[in-house]
Amino acid sequence: MKPKENQIFVVAISALVMGLSILTVTNFHVYAQENKFTEELTLLNQTVTQLENEDKDSKKILFQIESIMEDKIKDNPNATDAEKRIEAAIKMVSEENFQAALDHAKEAIKTLSALNN
Repeated sequence: MKPKENQIFVVAISALVMGLSILTVTNFHVYAQENKFTEELTLLNQTVTQLENEDKDSKKILFQIESIMEDKIKDNPNATDAEKRIEAAIKMVSEENFQAALDHAKEAIKTLSALNN
């Protein structure tokens, strides 16, 4: 290759590498956001109010949270404790033990909040 062709080749390869790097960083950022527990925390905070009011419908939201978490738990095994707390809260609502359900929900909030940071 001639020197001018070498320069063009190097510039083209450099541009390609930079483009791929930007794409990778962008995809990683989106992936990291998808694995955060923002939606679950929002729903759990709603559930806390319902549990304080001894509302049996809180169980529906707890089931919804559990369902959302099942997909994310594979990628974040540290969230297992929160999922178990949510399952326990569902059981406690079924037994009409709203204080215990509230305690489990609050512990799940602590765990997921820590994982979001």
